[in-house]
Amino acid sequence: MAIVIKIPKSVFDDLIGYIYATYINDLPNSLLIAQAFILKFPNYGNEFGLSVINYAIEDGIKKGLF
Repeated sequence: MAIVIKIPKSVFDDLIGYIYATYINDLPNSLLIAQAFILKFPNYGNEFGLSVINYAIEDGIKKGLF
């Protein structure tokens, strides 16, 4: 059974803002978005890791947020 770590709303808000400011048309692969986001906000990468950020992006895409 996998344990899902949720990111705080403030981090998710930064993620949403980053995606809307960076990707105007089609979104690339969620993993590429997560990597670029962590390069811009390395403290989030250190705290949560790539897989957690990637999961949050994939979840947001499934829910139609992006």
